[in-house]
Amino acid sequence: MIPVFKPKITNRDINSIKKSLNKNEISGSFGKSINDFEENFSKYIGTKYAITTSSGTTALHLAIDILKLPKKSEIILSSCTNIATALSIVHNGHVPIPVDSDINTWNIDINKIEKLITRKTKAIIIVHFLGKPVEFEKILYLKKKYNLKIIEDAAEAHGAIYKKKKVGSLGDLSCFSFYANKIITSGEGGMICTNNKTYKNRIQLYKNLGFTTPRFKHFINGYNFRMTAIQAALGNSQLSNIEKIIKIKIKIAKNYIKNLKNIPELEMPKCEDYERNVYWQFGLLIKDNSKIKKNKIINHLKKNKIDTRSFFFSIRNQPSLKKVIPRNIPDTPISNKLWKQGLYLPSSHDIKNSEINFVCDKIKELFK
Repeated sequence: MIPVFKPKITNRDINSIKKSLNKNEISGSFGKSINDFEENFSKYIGTKYAITTSSGTTALHLAIDILKLPKKSEIILSSCTNIATALSIVHNGHVPIPVDSDINTWNIDINKIEKLITRKTKAIIIVHFLGKPVEFEKILYLKKKYNLKIIEDAAEAHGAIYKKKKVGSLGDLSCFSFYANKIITSGEGGMICTNNKTYKNRIQLYKNLGFTTPRFKHFINGYNFRMTAIQAALGNSQLSNIEKIIKIKIKIAKNYIKNLKNIPELEMPKCEDYERNVYWQFGLLIKDNSKIKKNKIINHLKKNKIDTRSFFFSIRNQPSLKKVIPRNIPDTPISNKLWKQGLYLPSSHDIKNSEINFVCDKIKELFK
């Protein structure tokens, strides 16, 4: 089976973990691996601070929590995203307001955001879907006009660039995931980036059970959202190789585009001159006029031992969120379409050109 993704762990990564173990730097409370990873990641993204967490989901949870928003605040988010983005809102006692996708970028439709802003709206979470940066000028305009906080969900976009600035340095806070299938991995783990010292101090306090002095006397109800030193050692080693990985990702995408560009029924990701799309996964959208539907492609590839994944189910219509999302929020027809007609193809860091050609040949068989 050619998997959608498998992590690539190098000898350097393994040696970094061994060094951490040999120094008894194991948990999140001991050793310098955590500090090294945070300092190096903040330098890479271009923010003053970076704080490790136990996952991308807990990063999102903390980012919302430390903003101290009034209970049941409305938080706008991209509708085509992993449910973790919405759950971070719900678990903080707030209301997710999903906005439909843009058919051209597959990111949030920026032109539909303002109509959904009310006096209860306090923040927007922007998802850089599949590694493509969101157009940020309009977001910053809305931030200023309505006094909103902006959180970037950059779980899929490590190293992506929008107009010479790294994704993750554009909002008030940004959240990254280091799950096994991300651009770089620490197994599990996440990171929050910010330029705000108050936010940084709150995050460090809240993620570590609220420990202050005297020890074991707690003045806030914190969380155990710490990353382990072992994970940080792996993440830091992977970070040192991130630009090479991104070049590989871009090369994979260009190979797919070259192979599949003559199939008019398929829509492929776009990249503007002023941005760097890191193509976390290579996505395809089957057009409305195609006689070959998504499930037929998935089944055909599966028979040929090629794995695929669907795009995300629209947050607006998630069964678990029906009682939380206000009924008057418009449906999301484009996000629904992305779910019904979108999928992504194998994009492992070490996928071979011959494997990409094989995947494309099997797709071409269906469209002959």
